[in-house]
Amino acid sequence: MKLSKLVLAMGVTAALFGMAHTAQADTVSKKVTLTAQINDGIFVSKPDGTTWYTTEELAATDYTQTKFATSLPVRVWSKNASFNVSLAQPLKLSSGKYEMKNAKVMIGSTAGDAEVKFGAVQKVTQTVAGNGGYDEVHDVKINVEAPTKVGTLSTNGSYSGDLVMVFEPVAASGS
Repeated sequence: MKLSKLVLAMGVTAALFGMAHTAQADTVSKKVTLTAQINDGIFVSKPDGTTWYTTEELAATDYTQTKFATSLPVRVWSKNASFNVSLAQPLKLSSGKYEMKNAKVMIGSTAGDAEVKFGAVQKVTQTVAGNGGYDEVHDVKINVEAPTKVGTLSTNGSYSGDLVMVFEPVAASGS
């Protein structure tokens, strides 16, 4: 019996020591730094202001089907009057056998049409103020030429490719 009382006493002592040890827990303090920035802004969409294009068809400019074109109206809202636009990659339309030639992308503005290229930034200045910035619709015109037939391999078929444009706000001057 003495052994069982000794084991019981040791168990009670260990339990009391454990409770005393956990009762003195340290508090934990965490800090979160919050920041907010107001930057030059830009928003690009279809003229309705909510959607973007998915798949668009280029139409033949005449019955010979040697040239194809389309025009896509694009709404640009920017905090500042100017924005930059460029191509993220060259425009290529391919059928898997052939590739359309002389692909050209133009953007219209009050200053006239300007070519949008891969590797070169085109600055566009908007003149219509509204909605807390500048808000205009620009026509993006795409033109390509049909490939030249090689041997007996027909140029007929469906051609597709991705037009990836990069719109960037021009940093405001001043403080």
